[in-house]
Order: sequence, then C-alpha cells, then structure tokens
Amino acid sequence: MKKIYYLHGYRTSGKKFECIKEFYSDFPDFQPIYWEWDEYMNIPEFLTQKVNILKNETFPHILMADSMGANLAWYLVNEFPDLKYVMTNPVFSAEQIKDQYRILPDMRNKIFSATYENIVNKNVSLIISKNDETLDSKYYKRIFDEAVKVNIIEDVHAIIHIKEYMPMIHQLVEEAFTS
Repeated sequence: MKKIYYLHGYRTSGKKFECIKEFYSDFPDFQPIYWEWDEYMNIPEFLTQKVNILKNETFPHILMADSMGANLAWYLVNEFPDLKYVMTNPVFSAEQIKDQYRILPDMRNKIFSATYENIVNKNVSLIISKNDETLDSKYYKRIFDEAVKVNIIEDVHAIIHIKEYMPMIHQLVEEAFTS
C-alpha cells in the first residue's frame, strides 16, 4: 500500500481530492488520504498531529498539497528530509498572492514565508498553472530557481481541468515513490 497524504487549499470544496480519489480507485496499491483543515483551527497542533502520523507511518508514503495546503506542508516536509512531495500551485509566502485583500489578517499571520534556505527538503515536484489568477505563477523561481522539477500546465489556480492532468500527476506520484 502506498499512501498519498493530501492537504487541500484554503476554503476549497474538496473537488480536487474527489478527482484524485476517483482516479486512484483504479489503482488499489495507492491510498489517497484527505487531511482537512481550516483557518480557525489550531494550526501548530494540527501540524504536530500530522508529524506524528508521518513519523509512525509504516507504509511507503508521500505528501501532496495544493495552494495554501502546500504552505502548511512546508512545515511538514522540513521535519522529514527524505519525504517526497508533490505540490500544485503552492503558496510560498503572502506576498505571492495577487489580491492581498483576500487574506484575512489572522490568516496572514499563519502563512509561512518559504525561502531556498528555510526549505530544507527539496524533494518536490511542482505543478504550476500558467494562467493562475490568484498567485504569481513564477514565484517558485525566486525560491527554487532550477533546483526542482516544475511542470507548467495550461490552467487556472483551481486547476479546473484536473481530470485531464491526472495521468501526469500520477506519473509524478509514481516517481516520488520510486526515486
């Protein structure tokens, strides 16, 4: 069994995860697991719980995270230098968000500011939407430059065509498990 722990984006409906779950229903060796969060919970406690789950995991596993869920994931991946992860349109910092008014003040305080130096684990495959209306889609270059694998897709931030990208996402997931 290969586990894919998934952190969703900020205030999302879960449609991406449902698509991922549906895709992997044809792959019984893979188990996608949804980690639900919201801005009102105790984020440090939530992350500590997830670190403990990952520390005690006996099956092969990776982390998959989307948008603001990827921002939470930066904390997790640094705890595990060998953990592989896949991120879709990750939030690296609050300044990357195009419409600053969309960030609630309480949420702004919870946003991690990722830099090349403070992201210790660089075992990532990035999926970046070329037409991202929410984030500066080229911000990843400030953090990783050419140091990580980047897959540019012709979509918007929400990745509304995720079903057609699932074969590519699956390939990245498989590579994460085999590398």
